[in-house]
Amino acid sequence: MQDYWDGDRFGFETSELKGILVADSDENPYNRHRTIELVHKGTGVRVSPEGGAMEKAGAFSVFRSYARQSWLTELRAIKPKVTRNKDGALLVWSPTISHQVKVSALFTVREPNIVDLDISVEGYTHYPDYELLLSNYVAPSLSGGLFVKKTSSTGPDYEHIEITDNPAFHGMYPFFPRDEHAAHIMTDGRGQKGRWYWRVACGRLYAFPMGLATDRNVDVVFMGRPEDVSSVGVTYSLDADTTDDNGVAMHHALYLSLFGRDMHPGDGWRTQVRLVVQTHDDDSDGLLSVFEQFINESSGLNRTFQVQPQ
Repeated sequence: MQDYWDGDRFGFETSELKGILVADSDENPYNRHRTIELVHKGTGVRVSPEGGAMEKAGAFSVFRSYARQSWLTELRAIKPKVTRNKDGALLVWSPTISHQVKVSALFTVREPNIVDLDISVEGYTHYPDYELLLSNYVAPSLSGGLFVKKTSSTGPDYEHIEITDNPAFHGMYPFFPRDEHAAHIMTDGRGQKGRWYWRVACGRLYAFPMGLATDRNVDVVFMGRPEDVSSVGVTYSLDADTTDDNGVAMHHALYLSLFGRDMHPGDGWRTQVRLVVQTHDDDSDGLLSVFEQFINESSGLNRTFQVQPQ
């Protein structure tokens, strides 16, 4: 892998990807960290947003934190402490009065086509149904989907669906929960607090904690661990004749909602998230093999840790 640091920008080029990880930036106070100019070299497809507000938001960032009926903060708008690494960066947000959690996010670029995130949280107060929301915005040419559980008793117990606009949830953000508890917390009113209110449409249970986006040339796969992903969000795509005054479709977003469980003082949680960009694969088994590889690689890591005094 070829890489360089220029200020707080980490430029990288693997055998299949090239892009820039912005670890922090005063130029964009709403989106201080993000991945930009991310290109799949084999197809030449730019998979991160280009042009407009979503280019400023970029790909793969730690977005918001919530608790039960509560908005806590927006981490991507807060300056982190940045430690440069040879293959990425460690971003750390210290606890504050409004968000009494220390969040550490280690971004690592790996051959041939992977950006990994190892994330740790340390609790210093009680937050019921604590949630950390990650966002990954993609180019407008890519349409979103995911694997959901199938109700039929024949064949596999999952199916791959694409999320397209429907009057039933037009103007809302479709999210797909892991279980009934996850379904309850996503609609407890937390999204109508803080800034940039949003309303979530609760979909079917996800089969695998991964969001997908594709243009049939390249696939973007955004995945986490099933024990830690409370729900998967995928914004809908529009047909040519449909307008979207609420701007949901323009986000072209994949979201992962992490944790969704009670946090207590002294809790230390750790999990992993992975972004993979690859040549398009029509076979579901091929996409699932990417997820299986991720799970196998992170299966032996500790999920909890002791919080040290400070």
